[in-house]
Amino acid sequence: MNLTTYLNMILITSFLLTNLKLNIMYTKTTLIALLCPLFMFSQNILDKKREKIEIEKIAYITKALDLSSEEAQVFWPLYNKYSDKKNEINIKRMKEFAKVKDNRSSLTEKEIGSIINKQLKMEQEILDLKVNYNKEFQKVISNTQISKLYHAEIEFRKKLLRRISKRNRS
Repeated sequence: MNLTTYLNMILITSFLLTNLKLNIMYTKTTLIALLCPLFMFSQNILDKKREKIEIEKIAYITKALDLSSEEAQVFWPLYNKYSDKKNEINIKRMKEFAKVKDNRSSLTEKEIGSIINKQLKMEQEILDLKVNYNKEFQKVISNTQISKLYHAEIEFRKKLLRRISKRNRS
């Protein structure tokens, strides 16, 4: 093989690789452009499902507590703040749990211990949140209603999980 043939082969290979890279970039860009609306559509569906569940939860709790209109006006903004804060903590907990679940074999004992301590700390945060908001709820509704609230939250979650489980089996 002479030098000219060798240089031609290098040029052709370089040209093909450049075109291949451009084709790959073009393909990726096209895929992203095509799939992006699909993801946005599916996110919109998830948001609507969450909203529907939240409406069902409000109706379930309102019925369980038998709130007067005056109580409801003061209770719901307070409960929504409580629920939002609890959800924030639970999301952080789930992320920490996922770290262990997905990487358990690659984590050291010390790292797993640290994650467990973070999870316990977040469970304590939820308990502290419940204690603090229990005091706030007592200013608005009776202890009997507060007891019904905690029971209604548990029962609604069970009802929702049964419905999801039933749907998954079908």
